[in-house]
Amino acid sequence: MKTLKFDLRFLYLFLPLLFLEGVFHLIQFTGIDLYTVARIVLFSAFLSALISLVFTKVFKGKKTYFIVGLIFIVFLSAYSFAELIFKNFMGDFYSFGTVSDGAARIAQYALIFLSNARPSYYLCLVPILIYLLLHRFVRFNSEGPFQLPMILCIVSFLILIPIMDLGSGVNSILKVYGTFSNKDLIIDRMGITHFLFRDLSAMYYKVPDTIEFAEEAQPMSPPDVEPGKMRTIDDSYWKQLMEKEENSNIAGIDRYLMSRTLSRPNDMTGAFEGYNFIYFMVEALDYLSIDPELTPTLYQMYNEGLTFYNHYTPLYSCATGESEFVSYTSLFPYANTCTPNAVYEDHYYEALPYLFKNEGYETFALHNWRDEFYERKVLLPNLGFDAYYDIDDIWEDPDVVHTGGWQSDEMLIDQAIKHMEETSGNFFCNIITSVMHFPYNDSSYWGDYYLDEVRKVHPDWSVDYQRYMSKCMDFDHGLRNLLDYLDEKGIAENTVICIYPDHRPYWMDYDTVMSYTSWINPRSGEYGIYRSPFIIYNKATEGSVCYNYCSTMDHVPTIANLFDLNYDPRLYMGTDAFSGNNTVIFANGSWLNEKGVYDASTEEFTPNETMPEDTYIRSTNSTVQNTIKTSYLIFDENYFEQRRGICSPR
Repeated sequence: MKTLKFDLRFLYLFLPLLFLEGVFHLIQFTGIDLYTVARIVLFSAFLSALISLVFTKVFKGKKTYFIVGLIFIVFLSAYSFAELIFKNFMGDFYSFGTVSDGAARIAQYALIFLSNARPSYYLCLVPILIYLLLHRFVRFNSEGPFQLPMILCIVSFLILIPIMDLGSGVNSILKVYGTFSNKDLIIDRMGITHFLFRDLSAMYYKVPDTIEFAEEAQPMSPPDVEPGKMRTIDDSYWKQLMEKEENSNIAGIDRYLMSRTLSRPNDMTGAFEGYNFIYFMVEALDYLSIDPELTPTLYQMYNEGLTFYNHYTPLYSCATGESEFVSYTSLFPYANTCTPNAVYEDHYYEALPYLFKNEGYETFALHNWRDEFYERKVLLPNLGFDAYYDIDDIWEDPDVVHTGGWQSDEMLIDQAIKHMEETSGNFFCNIITSVMHFPYNDSSYWGDYYLDEVRKVHPDWSVDYQRYMSKCMDFDHGLRNLLDYLDEKGIAENTVICIYPDHRPYWMDYDTVMSYTSWINPRSGEYGIYRSPFIIYNKATEGSVCYNYCSTMDHVPTIANLFDLNYDPRLYMGTDAFSGNNTVIFANGSWLNEKGVYDASTEEFTPNETMPEDTYIRSTNSTVQNTIKTSYLIFDENYFEQRRGICSPR
């Protein structure tokens, strides 16, 4: 009897792929179940068999197959290696949906990027060696009437489909896979190779969002308040628009927003009505930067201002741009797209700058870099800024000195003061800093400028932390100049300064960072690294600490309430932080509040003290998903262009 032979050349690809998947999973995740193993093995077999079938049976060239396979393995190994570094230091997996922003950053800091790879990450490059050794020393059978690659292609694909949909509700694998809403979960359950192909396809297709919102828990009825203290808004015009609307998504957004609770005024309502407003988004600001000796002005403002002990700055697809965008609009950004770069041509008439502009404020913004990563020249006017000055505009001033690398924040603040001088009434000045940007482990102009002074105070710190503090000192000197100017002009008492970060300092070991800031600890747990300073300072206002949970998404309603601006709280996904504890939502749908932390990847809730009822967790999950869904639909439908009339409540 003749022995059946199978074409086994697919193993040249399959074995290195399997090794890569195993190593990646062991490095990044704590465990793996049988279904995950099955999905990863079957997809690797399917992909290896398909490539083998095409390049051994169609093109029929051993050399072609070897070269194509080598390119494929080299690319996947390098891709996996880079993903681990990106996840470790940026807090999220890289997505091709943000390729324009991420590629520019990685290219600019390629050597630093590679120098921060952990030794275990280099195991991702071993599959290249395995592939070469297999071709050199192993000869897999290539003959036989039955083509095993073809069989594997068909069988593994058919088996793969029914075991994909595990989990339930919004976190089912099929749901997450279709919407590409949780990168961690896809990689954990499907493998890094499968994620790569889903990431590429997600650039062109994801399951469309529908207007079916999950049922939320009904909020408690607000207690009785004094007459005239309840916020009331006439929705008659809005309802007329909804009744005439033919687009079901826009009408659905109308219904959902109008159904939300209209928050009432509180003790902080109008505390700063009619004051000037200076809004700082500070690059890589951390509690580490608040130092009584090295940054005494920031230290003073933190201790004498309104501070938020449980404030968080979640990390999104492109941290700086999306933190900034969220702080203007209070909308949840897209999951795998750099949102401001996707919507910069749209108008957001409900945005914070427009709220001030509608009150007669002069609105202007400054940044000490150019539009290399984000289209601020177009975006910021569409958010309500009358003028925007970037580094090229600033360099037109002959008094400005060019320095290497990121430009001085002190210089930026001095430029902002010049524009404040030109205002004739109330102003809203937005200052976007950059000097505290990484690198810290490499020599730079401002990283070395105050290095000797930092070493006198913190001689035991490593040089990267010392360089970070040197950069912080430049920012602090700018704050001193600003406070002195406000005093000299006699407007300090009716000017409010707000300071918050775009993200945590990258390229630093965060366990070390937290050990240096034990006075604000605990910042423990996976999401503790996103706990961040949020300071609202006014010279005439006594300092206090708000312990309510909040995030950058809560800035707009919080500030609008403080200034008693004409706004409708229902248009914002965040809530006034002085009205109570809010839920902080992270990019993958995880959340935390005073009750505890919900991890969307594991579908597990960790309580702060006692475990709440399941109904509370389910209803909060519904609120979180509705927040995300509504934001996406608002972007997709350019909602606030269509509903400009509702952005100035009647």
